[in-house]
Parts: sequence; structure tokens; C-alpha cells
Amino acid sequence: MRVIWKLFLATIKTFYRDRMTFFFTLIFPFMFVIIFGFVFGIGSVGGDNKLLVGVLSSDKRLLEVIKNIDNLEIKEFDSIENIRWAIINGGIDAGAIYDGDKIRFILNLTTMQRNPFSRMLGETIADRLTKSNVRIDKIMDLNLNAIDPGRVVTTQLGYMIPGVVAISIFNGALFSMVSIFCDYKKRGILKRFNVTPIRGYQFIVGMILGKFVVTIFSATAVLLFSQLVFKVQFSINWTLYLITASTSILGMMALGILISSIFTEPSVAGNVGSLLMTVMIFFSGVYFPLEFLPKYLRGIGELLPLGYIARSIRISTGVESGTIAFVLNTSLGMIGAFFIFVLIFGSRLFKAE
Repeated sequence: MRVIWKLFLATIKTFYRDRMTFFFTLIFPFMFVIIFGFVFGIGSVGGDNKLLVGVLSSDKRLLEVIKNIDNLEIKEFDSIENIRWAIINGGIDAGAIYDGDKIRFILNLTTMQRNPFSRMLGETIADRLTKSNVRIDKIMDLNLNAIDPGRVVTTQLGYMIPGVVAISIFNGALFSMVSIFCDYKKRGILKRFNVTPIRGYQFIVGMILGKFVVTIFSATAVLLFSQLVFKVQFSINWTLYLITASTSILGMMALGILISSIFTEPSVAGNVGSLLMTVMIFFSGVYFPLEFLPKYLRGIGELLPLGYIARSIRISTGVESGTIAFVLNTSLGMIGAFFIFVLIFGSRLFKAE
């Protein structure tokens, strides 16, 4: 037990020296959180998504119509040319010009991509203007009932953060195993351990425990950092989260051990891990729902473990609805994979030296 404890402490102390593992475990996920945080805005329930529309000061009728449309703000201009320049320079999102017969709507394509509401804005303004011509205030009342898919109402940023946590777990667990079983092997560290009284299982357990603690710390730090800095609100079931994070780390360690047993060169194993990460990011529903993918690609996503990890984390943080059974079944699968791959490949890699 003392040997395992010393190996555990040594792994913690030398974590920062392994540049690849340090980057992918700690730096990489925080970079994603910061980028996503500033791109998609602060807060989990949305910010100010109002569009700024330029209108000619002389067009009193259009001004009155737009004032009654939700999520729009008006900026008055004295000429059409000034409206165009304001759109080009990013001063306003769109421009509307009405000559009494037809309405011209000018829209920045960047705004169209950023705000889906802008795609229908021209039709909305034209429709309201037509109704005002025939003096129709409203045709019917709309009562909107929102259904909360999780325990908290979230936006795209809130949906993405659990995906970043899943990526943090994937990177920290997988690349740490690549480092141990490929890099250590190439540098002759495993060979030197073979001539010591330390047994193979002691080495594996001690190193895995150290990497495990570092990875779960990094994943949880990412979650808390997003809450503190970008005000993302979660309803975290900590018991469920710790079960999910712990078992997911073990499962991804198993994948790292498998890769290390197939690709013994550290650079090759690292590249394979990076390739897997890229594929899983796009096809696992990590940052966006699988329903956004074409049907023929959804099957791929359903086979990738990262998707199950991300969904389990979203369930445990209250972002997505789901059953405890799904989380526990995923956790059992991860534990099973860990013990199978460690028993088959872990001891084999150590004995190979």
C-alpha cells in the first residue's frame, strides 16, 4: 500500500512536467470554456438578444410599427446611405426602408447566422405593416407554454459546458494512459521498474490513481469556472455527477490503454487520440444535439462513448432531462471496459518490458 501511495504522490507532483497531458487535461478545456463563454454570451438563461434596426427618421409609420415588435430596437437615420454604412460597420443589425408601396429590408449576413430571428425579420415587419394598413391590431392571442427539458433553463452556452467537461475527461484520461504506457516505455522507465521490487499491479494502480485525481479535479474546475465567470447556472446532482465523472475517467483510461497496446510509438498514439477526439466532438453530440446531424450520421454518434459521457453529465447537471438508469448503465459500461482492458492489456504492456 505504501508503494502505491508513493507512486500516487509522484504522479501528482510530476503532472505539470508531462506537457501533452498537462495541456489536454487542464489548458485545453479552459481555453474552450473561455472561447465559448465570450462567443455565446454570459449567463445560462440568455442575454439581451435584441436586434438594432435602422429606419429613416422621416418614416413615421414604419417607426411606429417596429416599436410594437418585440426584441427590436430602433435607430433613426437621415439617409439610406447612412443606414447601409451603419450595417457594414456593425453599428446596426439591419435596416428597413418603406416608400409607401413596398418595403426594402437590408440585412448583414453575419447577423443572419448569429441570430435566427433575423431571418424572418423582414417578413415580420412586412406582415405588421400590412395589418396596420387594414387596421388589424391582432388576429389571435398566442399563449406560449415553454417546456423545460432539464432542471434548469439553459442556452447554447449552458448546453456546451457539460460537453467541455466531457472533453476534459476524455483528454485527461486517454492521454495520461498514452503517456504512461507509450512514453514511459520508450524512455525505458517501465524497464527500470521491472528490476525493482515494485509489482506491475502496484505501478498501474498508483499511476492510475494519480491521473484519476488530476482529471476529476480538472473536469470539476471547468464546471465551477464556467459558473463563476460566465454565470452559467446548473442544478448539479453532485452524487450523480461524481459517479458519472469517476466512471467516465476509468472508461477513457481503458480506451487509452487499448490505443497504447496497438500503437506503441508515443507520437502515433497521441495522433490517434487526437483524431478520435476530433471525430467524437463532431459526431457524439458533445456541443450540439445529435438531432442536428443527418440520420445516416446519427448512428455513428450512438456508437461513440463520448456522447454517452456528455449526456450523463448534462443529466447530472440538470441541463437535460434523463433517467438515473441511463447514467448508471453508462457508468457500469465504463467500469466494465476499464477492468477488461486493464486486465488484458495493462499487465501485458508492463510485462512486455
